[in-house]
Amino acid sequence: MEDSEKATQPKNFNKIAYAVFVIAGISFLFVDKDTSNTAIFLSLALVFDPFDINQKWAERPLWQKAWLIIHMAASAAAFGYLIGKDLA
Repeated sequence: MEDSEKATQPKNFNKIAYAVFVIAGISFLFVDKDTSNTAIFLSLALVFDPFDINQKWAERPLWQKAWLIIHMAASAAAFGYLIGKDLA
């Protein structure tokens, strides 16, 4: 019974998609020096929650919350830098 239950459950691709978007954002920053794509890809990575998607925010460990908040702050900083650079 357990094998059939595991076979019917869809695979969670969030970790893979999260990693791809983060790597793409970092590569745009260091390889292409393109801050606009860096900000976009780092922000879009947050759409793909790399942790357990069935776990509520209140029940998550502190380190997972901190990871996502720091990632969000880095994305906001990238957008802030982009806006500041364009205004200057």
